[in-house]
Amino acid sequence: MLNFVVNKSFQSLILPPGGLLVLCLLGALLLRRWPRTGRTLIAFGLVAIYVFSMPVFTHLIGRPLYSVQALMDPANLQGAQAIVVLGAGMYPNAPEYGRDTIGGQAVDRVRYGAYLHRASGVPLLVTGGLTRPPTSEAEAMRAVLEDEFGVPVRWVEDRAFNTRENAAYSKELLAAEGINRIALVTSGYHIRRAMKDFEQAGFEVVPAPTKLPGPWRISFRSFLPSAGAMNGARNHIHEWLGMAWSAIRSGG
Repeated sequence: MLNFVVNKSFQSLILPPGGLLVLCLLGALLLRRWPRTGRTLIAFGLVAIYVFSMPVFTHLIGRPLYSVQALMDPANLQGAQAIVVLGAGMYPNAPEYGRDTIGGQAVDRVRYGAYLHRASGVPLLVTGGLTRPPTSEAEAMRAVLEDEFGVPVRWVEDRAFNTRENAAYSKELLAAEGINRIALVTSGYHIRRAMKDFEQAGFEVVPAPTKLPGPWRISFRSFLPSAGAMNGARNHIHEWLGMAWSAIRSGG
């Protein structure tokens, strides 16, 4: 849990917009002693904030991540024995629900997992650790699937704090029942790295990405800054860095 908190804090200081704001702050601190360097850092940080918040930039850096196509027939999961749904964030102490629940991309993944289960009958596994005590991501996902979508969850993996651990701990649960081929549900931009981690854990993976981008046309608005584009850029940069780190750890 401590490693998870430290890792998330570090990401907030490195990824946009946090990393760019830190750069501007550093520039401000250097203004008195090294004014030229300080002004350069501030200018670079401000320009980068604008660029990273443009939809066209988010599209350009993210499009290659979405190379895995959607499942064309959800009733045919190509022999998958389980549907594995990866966690993606919590909505803690949700007042309108009176409990911890899932938020953000996790809702999209859970919804798609429920859709695939209804279409195919393949049992569900949810995976995600205790990022927001006292409820793990997996337990919150299970509650939403069973109480709100009305579909059963067969396995709950609640120890993982990253994708590699999602894969390793899911393997422990499913190997005990002789399950080796899975349909993997995660966000479209994350599916490539997730597939690699699950394949390295010993699974045969049928990709089941959700939230894939549709046709995109450049327009004047593509150059206007937006919070959504900045969040997308953050997710895409995080994914590229994750893929690079994974390649380094595996020796290429």
